[in-house]
Amino acid sequence: MANDAPTTSDARRGGMARLRREWALRPERNIQILIGIVAALLFVSPALAVIIGAFRTSPFTEGPQAGVWSLQPVIDVFTSPETWGTLWNTVLLTVASVIPATILAVFFATLVTRTNVLAKWLITGTMAILVALPPLFYALSWSMLGNETVGLINVWLRGISSGFAEGYLWGQGPLNIESWGGLILVSIFRATAFMFLILIGPFSTMDRSLEEAARVSGAGPIRTFFGTQIPVLMPAISAVVVISTVASMEAFDVPVVLGVPADIYVLPTEVYRYLNDARNPFYGHASAVSILLLVILVGLLVIERRLQGRRRFTTVTGKGARQGEWSLGRWRLPLFAFSLVYAVIAVLLPLLQLLLVSFSPYFGWNPTDWSMILDPQAGLTTKWFETILSSQQSVNTFLQTAAVAALAAVLGMVAVIVILWAVKLRRGRLGTLLDGSQMLPMVVPGLLLALGIITVVLIGPWKSLYGSSLLLMAALFIAVVPLASRTIAGAIVQIPAELEEATRVSGGSRARALFAVVFRLLLPSALNGWLLCFVVASGTLAIPMLLGERRAPMLAIKVYDDYLAGNFSLAAASFVLFVVEILLIAVVIEILKRLLTRRTKRRKLVLATSADADWTGAVRVRPTRHLPRKLDVEPTVDA
Repeated sequence: MANDAPTTSDARRGGMARLRREWALRPERNIQILIGIVAALLFVSPALAVIIGAFRTSPFTEGPQAGVWSLQPVIDVFTSPETWGTLWNTVLLTVASVIPATILAVFFATLVTRTNVLAKWLITGTMAILVALPPLFYALSWSMLGNETVGLINVWLRGISSGFAEGYLWGQGPLNIESWGGLILVSIFRATAFMFLILIGPFSTMDRSLEEAARVSGAGPIRTFFGTQIPVLMPAISAVVVISTVASMEAFDVPVVLGVPADIYVLPTEVYRYLNDARNPFYGHASAVSILLLVILVGLLVIERRLQGRRRFTTVTGKGARQGEWSLGRWRLPLFAFSLVYAVIAVLLPLLQLLLVSFSPYFGWNPTDWSMILDPQAGLTTKWFETILSSQQSVNTFLQTAAVAALAAVLGMVAVIVILWAVKLRRGRLGTLLDGSQMLPMVVPGLLLALGIITVVLIGPWKSLYGSSLLLMAALFIAVVPLASRTIAGAIVQIPAELEEATRVSGGSRARALFAVVFRLLLPSALNGWLLCFVVASGTLAIPMLLGERRAPMLAIKVYDDYLAGNFSLAAASFVLFVVEILLIAVVIEILKRLLTRRTKRRKLVLATSADADWTGAVRVRPTRHLPRKLDVEPTVDA
């Protein structure tokens, strides 16, 4: 008698068949699941590794230095008064910088979008430069500018107060940038620029109908602004404040340059202090401090997402929206003067100090008369640039930094485009989680991200990657993903789904629609986003500090080492060369964008002129207007 019971192989084949049917019936959901798994491995695993690492005395190494599972690192950190003192410093720095920065950002955004202030480009350009400058180089420029002995600010202040009497060049003070005041001041400048560039969008789309109604009711301009404009924009302002708070709490470059010399430690620099211990790095203690920082940052990110979800209901505008400018009257010139002074202090003076140091024979050189400037022996010199360009090691540092940062920026832009494209395929909880996954690296500061990647590498079979450029590039790629998302999210939403559907109807696959439609249309925006990600990846300090090689360091590590060694002129010259490199790349990108625009216009022209005049399909041809050969009616002249 034959056995008709199903066997194990039959059940396995049946299960595979059901999986194939599920895949065929729900391709959008399956694509989102696959991309979500990859995103979790890239963005979630480092944070989990940091948490796991807090319960080991050292990473997962072998031999006599191998760590053991223990609660001691967590106990030591959370019972240490230094931890809570560092947390207080972090909160104090964040509050003291974010609140004034919010007021300044709202003030400047109002000036640019709602008033007739002079030279609006000056304000926008100042903020753009502040955001584009890597925080390490900006902090170093202020460290030189506010040097207590030879910084330009102190030299000028001493000269003015003493009537430029003899000896004013080498005195002390009166300002010291390596202090709480200097740390807060520099943090305010960067936070203001960051918040301004985000707020300028909501402020520019604000409808003036509420303002006009308040003015008709008898309210003055100040009461109208605070009674109608600010309440309507408060969800957008609140979300930006939360994002700026997150950025302030995870900042490392400015506190390590200006705070550590003054014995001011915040949570990121406290993590670095544990890892940089000369006797033995305390990885478990660093991870325990990181847990405290992670909890705070994740809570702030949850608040930001809720505020961002409400923001879409705050302002509704359309073609009929009334958007006019306020006339400043007699305040127009004073407000322009204030904007000019702000630009000089925040941007011009630091850059002037860097230029002066890079061309000076030594740090602290200040000419007593104009004849010294062109003196071949004691005047301005280019020897620091010659030293850098004649050193093969220095040239290799620039080339390696450019290569690693460029690849990391490319991977970041591609990953964000794929993730956002997958989110558009199918709306739902899975798409929402996928959309939020790309913002997770924003709450993992650079040091924590590097520490988590080290733990992941040492746990798995990838130990040979430790200390390689590939691992460093992967970490930088993960770090720039939130920034890439901010630059490309608005553009990808504007791509209509009908274009992809047309490709599918023509026989193309989803992959072909992604590359032929989405990537091609996003290329101009992606080039701008790539440049910004390239600048950030090239100038960041925290990640290369743990994952980079000291024998072949990234540019930020080399500049920081030169600064610590007292080679200020070399550090300044490296920054000037970096700025020249960025400007050249920006010019190349602008040329590429113009070529792409011209090529797109040429294709449209060819398509339009080659179409049949009688065809009434998708291609629309403008009718040609012909002039009559002769007039049907003779013209008459009135008497």
